[in-house]
Amino acid sequence: MFDFFKRNKEYVSCEWLEYGIHFNMAGLFHCCMYAHSDKNDLPVSRITYNMRYNFDDFLNKKNLSRKNFRKGIIEDRCKGCYVLKKKNWNKQFKIKNMAISTNTTCNSNCIYCYTHNNKQAFNSVPDIPIYDFIEKYIKKKVITADCEVQFGGGEPVLNYEFEKILNLLVDKGFKSIRVHSSGIKYSLAIEKALQNDVCNLVISPDSGTKELYYKIKCVDKYDVCWDNIKKYAAAQNLKKDMLHLKYIILPNVNDTVQDAKDFIDKAKESNVNHILIDLEMEWYKQNRKDKEKITKVFELVKYMESYARKNGLTYSHNPTICTAIDDGYHALYDSIIINV
Repeated sequence: MFDFFKRNKEYVSCEWLEYGIHFNMAGLFHCCMYAHSDKNDLPVSRITYNMRYNFDDFLNKKNLSRKNFRKGIIEDRCKGCYVLKKKNWNKQFKIKNMAISTNTTCNSNCIYCYTHNNKQAFNSVPDIPIYDFIEKYIKKKVITADCEVQFGGGEPVLNYEFEKILNLLVDKGFKSIRVHSSGIKYSLAIEKALQNDVCNLVISPDSGTKELYYKIKCVDKYDVCWDNIKKYAAAQNLKKDMLHLKYIILPNVNDTVQDAKDFIDKAKESNVNHILIDLEMEWYKQNRKDKEKITKVFELVKYMESYARKNGLTYSHNPTICTAIDDGYHALYDSIIINV
């Protein structure tokens, strides 16, 4: 039993293990870090035979994991994870981090996506309902307005519950919502969230020309996507950098200076103020020890940073670029200086 008088004792854990839930098509996870790991992590609680989540089973197992961590027992699924840290964790359980990936249907077919080679099958998988759970635990104050929420997929806008869930969160005063979208289908709920300054919308065109867009996305939706980007940019209220356009560097596909320039020019033309620079994760896993290839990627990253600054855009790095820099390449990254 947990010692009341030692409730403030520091121990190793993380925000997601303590307070997180990830709704995944395989079941319920503590977090989504397994996607960035070499481990084939299993759900904390598996999806039921009729495609439903067992929330009671998950919450019971999460509480057991939290007790183990308080005792200093690092579970196998978390060993070696770089987000673990030692601090005083609040014993009271609330869901403060929520990742929602409850559908695999998508209106794009990105060549780097795990669904690319079997798109028809993934597009036929039914969505898993969670609205009732979210509404219930908001009422119980287990999910509170300071919870950070992120939607993924699949394409979340195609999820039949998406508009309903997002509107609920906005109406309940949630302030930190992140949506990853293809941008192909316009969402009035996202528009409302942008107008209320509570939604960080991430769209990944990965290109600034119709030809390259089709090569990467395998759908003829370039004009539709960029027209919606302009509408979302115009919907922003006080915070003009809530819309982020992501450029995932795909070596030998969109890795030239001209490709990057076309993307940033199109972003500026669309009144977008912030770009995200990333690197295709599987490529990095396979080439992380190749300094020459990593150098070429970093040179393109530095060019994009410089060209964005020149055009009045801000920028940031997404996880794989951050991982590459932290993975022994700090000095290399810092040594590359490119001014446009």
